[in-house]
Amino acid sequence: MRKKFAFSIITGVLFIFCFNFNLFAQETKVFAPFSFENSTDSSYPLNFGPANSGYWLLSSDYNPAESKTVDSYEDSFDFDDVFSEYTEQKNTVSDPLYYFNYLMYSFNDVVYFALLQPLATGYKIIVPTPVRSGIGNFFYNLAFPVRFVNNLLQGKIKNAGKELQIFLVNSSIGILGFVQVAQENFGLNTHDEDFGQTLGNYSIGNGFYLVLPILGPSTLRDLFGRIGDYFLMPVNYVEPWELALSVKTVDMLNTASFRLGDYEMLKKASLDPYVALRDAYITSREKKVKE
Repeated sequence: MRKKFAFSIITGVLFIFCFNFNLFAQETKVFAPFSFENSTDSSYPLNFGPANSGYWLLSSDYNPAESKTVDSYEDSFDFDDVFSEYTEQKNTVSDPLYYFNYLMYSFNDVVYFALLQPLATGYKIIVPTPVRSGIGNFFYNLAFPVRFVNNLLQGKIKNAGKELQIFLVNSSIGILGFVQVAQENFGLNTHDEDFGQTLGNYSIGNGFYLVLPILGPSTLRDLFGRIGDYFLMPVNYVEPWELALSVKTVDMLNTASFRLGDYEMLKKASLDPYVALRDAYITSREKKVKE
C-alpha cells in the first residue's frame, strides 16, 4: 500500500512538472537528430534504467542471448554496426528544458562513474558469463506482459501470439526463462514493443525531450509510456517494496555488466556527449515506432 501511494505521488508530481516547466526552461529551441553518414560525431543512446523497462543503454530491445558467445559486450562492439541503423534524418523535437536536462545528464554521469560502473565491474568479475546471460534471459522473459500487451494495442496480433508462445516455452522448457529455448531451438523471434512506441503508433508526438534521473533520456511521450509499462511489470507488484528494489538492482547490474565501456566510448567519440546522446535517443525511438 505504501509503495502504491508513493508511486501515485511521484506520478502526480511528474505530471505537474511536465506542464509547469518554465522554471527550468530556456528559450525553446528545436533540434533534428543528425545523420551519422554526414557527421564525425559517433554516439548512441544510453540509459541508466533497467533493461526490461525498454530503455537500457545501446538499444531498447536488449536481448541477453546476444551476449552469450562473448565474454563481454565490449569484445563484440562494432561502431559501424551500431551506427548503420541511424542514418536517416528524423523528425524534429524540442528541448525547452535544456538546463534541467543537462543537470540531470550530469547527475547521471556522476552516478554512472561513481556507482554503477564499479558495481557492475565487480559483478562481472564475480558472476560468470553463462550465469549473467541466464539472469538476463530470466528478466527478459519476466517482461513478457509489456511486449504482449503493447503488441495487442498496436494491432500486431500475430506478433502478440508469438510472444505468448515464446513465454510459455521459455517459462516451462526454458526453466522460468533462464534458457531461451523458443528463440534458439524453435526459431521464434520476439517483438519488442513498449507503451511509448504504442503511443507513437497512434500518431502521438514526442512532445519535448526530457532527461530523467537514473533512467536517462526520454521524451514527454515516453515518460507516460514508462508509467503505463510500470503497471505491466510483475516485479513492481513484489512485496515488500525493498525486495522489489533489490530485484530491480540485480537486473540493472546484470545488464550493465554486458555494456561496460559503451558510455566511455561515447564520451571519447563525441564533442558534446549530451547532444550526441539526445540526438541518437530520439532517432532510435523514432525508428522503433515506425517498425
